[in-house]
Amino acid sequence: GDAFFYYLGSYSSADNRWRGEIVNQEHTAARDAIFGGYEVGIGFSGSCEANGAIWEATALAGKRSFRLAAEMKLLHRI
Repeated sequence: GDAFFYYLGSYSSADNRWRGEIVNQEHTAARDAIFGGYEVGIGFSGSCEANGAIWEATALAGKRSFRLAAEMKLLHRI
């Protein structure tokens, strides 16, 4: 989670591809919440490797849908 939301879900990966689903729920009210306080279902898919991943998703919030995209990079290995 983060300062305003928590996330529950699952994913699977094979052959440098991944897909999954997340439920996003607000735990602390935000001034201009992107999803307006709704519990949001998010389905995603993309490519993945040891040093990062690309994520494309659709979020369903009430009667609205949002397209999301992100590129995640591993900055430091613990």
